[in-house]
Amino acid sequence: MKENQIRNRQSGLTTSEMVVYPLIVLVLVAVAFGFYHNARIDEAVSAAVELGLEQQAIVEEYFYTHGEMPQSESDINLSTFAPNGILTGMEYRAGELGVPAADKFRTGTFRALVDMTEFGGRFKDIESGFLLIARAQDDDTIKWDCVADEVTVDALKGRYLPETCSRAKDDEEGDGAELEVE
Repeated sequence: MKENQIRNRQSGLTTSEMVVYPLIVLVLVAVAFGFYHNARIDEAVSAAVELGLEQQAIVEEYFYTHGEMPQSESDINLSTFAPNGILTGMEYRAGELGVPAADKFRTGTFRALVDMTEFGGRFKDIESGFLLIARAQDDDTIKWDCVADEVTVDALKGRYLPETCSRAKDDEEGDGAELEVE
């Protein structure tokens, strides 16, 4: 008799097993989707940074020709910039965004404008992606920093920036990831 009861118990799933196993599968699917979604965000932001970095040459050429940073977008003909992906445009200003005392003849800032609505509601208000800051050095080379935009209210958080920009935390001064240009 005991043998029949043991056989009956082992022949099917218990109620708790029927609940727990599907829950485990759902958790695994949710985690996989999260990784996929984050990978898409990383890829889109990295492409936007790369497109922004292409604008460096224009500023450098202007600096080497005129001996100072461009003072406006028209100096570097930024209107010809062709945005792509999440990057909807670039703004340029002399000086450093958020630093009123910055030397406007030796410093310039690109601000990346982005549209990340395709990644969900938490990104719908994001307008600014990152800053590329050019600083003329004493030897007339330009040091570029890629940093999170902490000045603009609706800006992408630094954790979404690629390694090029996210090394800002590791810098001694904490002012950005250095991009050497000679």
